Amino acid sequence: MALICAACQSEPKPATPSGLAENSTDSTWVVRQSATSRVAIVFVHGIFGDAIGTWTHSNGSKLFDLVNAVPGIAGQADMLAFGFPSFMFRSGSFDIREAANRLHLRLDYHGVLNYPKIVFVAHSMGGLVVLRELLAHDDVRSRVPVVVFFATPQEGANITLIAQHILPNSALAQMTPADHNELLQTLSDDWNTIPNENRPRIRCAYEKLPTHGVMIVPWASATRFCEQAPPPIAADHIGIVKADGAGHDTVAVVATALREYVFNRALEPRLETPDFRIEGDQSVLDLTDPTGRQRARLVNAGGSSLRFTLAETSDPKLYLWPDDTPKLLAANSTLNMHIALGIGARAKEYRFVIRTDELPERRVVVRVPDVAALEKQQLLLLRSVSREVDTLLSDPAQIQRLRRAPADDVEGPAAVIRAARNAVVRISPELPDSASWVLTAEVLHASNWPGLAARALTEAEKVSASTSQMPAVRRLAAETASLSGIANIFSTTPTPMLAADDVAGLSDRNFLVAASGIESTMQLASRMQQAPSLKAFGLSLQGDAQQAAGNVEAARQSFQTAAMIRPTPSVSRRLQRAGGLKPVVINPAPANPAITPAAGTMERTPQR
Repeated sequence: MALICAACQSEPKPATPSGLAENSTDSTWVVRQSATSRVAIVFVHGIFGDAIGTWTHSNGSKLFDLVNAVPGIAGQADMLAFGFPSFMFRSGSFDIREAANRLHLRLDYHGVLNYPKIVFVAHSMGGLVVLRELLAHDDVRSRVPVVVFFATPQEGANITLIAQHILPNSALAQMTPADHNELLQTLSDDWNTIPNENRPRIRCAYEKLPTHGVMIVPWASATRFCEQAPPPIAADHIGIVKADGAGHDTVAVVATALREYVFNRALEPRLETPDFRIEGDQSVLDLTDPTGRQRARLVNAGGSSLRFTLAETSDPKLYLWPDDTPKLLAANSTLNMHIALGIGARAKEYRFVIRTDELPERRVVVRVPDVAALEKQQLLLLRSVSREVDTLLSDPAQIQRLRRAPADDVEGPAAVIRAARNAVVRISPELPDSASWVLTAEVLHASNWPGLAARALTEAEKVSASTSQMPAVRRLAAETASLSGIANIFSTTPTPMLAADDVAGLSDRNFLVAASGIESTMQLASRMQQAPSLKAFGLSLQGDAQQAAGNVEAARQSFQTAAMIRPTPSVSRRLQRAGGLKPVVINPAPANPAITPAAGTMERTPQR
């Protein structure tokens, strides 16, 4: 028993009333800088260790204090000593899984997860706890440039072959040699499946002296995952992390890793935006493409990855891709950001922010040099959509099939949506798939077909779930849901709805009519009415064209017939404004957001 105590206990502690040693130090910040630091170093002790005692020499020197005093590192990092229950002679010890779960809890609780860079320094079993944390949390792993392992039993510890027969401790069983240890085998397999470029660097050191005659973690076990030649430390398993002063090799191991992978200026990320120009304290992008859709390069010219977020868009008509930020931009790499303005955008300037973990945020102004040219190009897009749908419905085989299909057939509306998307892709082939679906939804929404727009947004979410979180997309979804009566457009997030006053303020202008002209629009509306599943959409379009021509009575009749087939708040609004019916609240439909809104009732009001 004396052998086990001497080998595993990090430092003698005051005896408890029962006469047994206890581990009681909880996680705590041990170094905090006066200014806000962007680096957090987390010290993780091992089995029977202690958050403070593990790292403390008998002369009082503490490893974290010594590291904080190293030139080039001093004053640049906050340091947290993590602790977890690990008792030698009584129950209650955490195993590796439990300790890793607590580690993540404490990282969150103490705010470590808010740091752009996190470094782990681990002793013994603490390294296995860190590996488990990094394997379980990709978002944490992406912020960790390097971990430092001291005598971590990556293939198991020899002492456990003895200890597991004496002490009923589950953590000891998890440290048996890997040939007979499923946990270590799984950690090894899972770690090696991560591509090298996505893995933190691992620096190691191993104990050179036996502990009371036993080499606790031999060289092979302590160096399995390590990069470069790991140095030996002239100490036993306990003393390997108890540095007696600034010149100790243990301090040198940590400091060298930090200098190489954390505080190395050559590795710092550097964001460049060659398509922007600097104007005072902001970057300016001139939207020279009259379609309102343009690419802009984001370049990381630095030596380490850069996490960036596109945020604070100023207008619901401003769309930005990628839509899955925060996103990593690898070192020495370029990413194309896509910018698009929605149908009806008329402002001369739009604003957003590029926010990074490493650099000051960059405020961007998107300028539209010629708003009239933008509107013209948007109308050309809508005219292209009209022609695409007209061509679809001019195909005898296609229209024959649609004529035979029932009114609730989903393929007819789906074919119209695909035709609209084809037009979008033809004009802007470089757009990401999710972007082309979103802009298709914009086109359909601008054509007063909110039910079809809802389906396009659903398709966009299928391509990229994060699309549904974009502010501009959420605004479009809110308008689409409120006008179509479809409550559940998205499957990964609740669909927003507009307040009644906001709905009342929406425009009923049909941009498709404005783009194609009344005659062409009436022809398309007539073709759509030949298919039962498209008849309501054709009547709605016909009513808009008649309204534009000044034929209010004909428009009223078209809207009323459309409402009898498929009542929606959108048709109800236009019917009311044509002097036909008084709209009542239509309960949003939870099912089939592609096509079918909920049924509702309408009341006739006196004609004006």
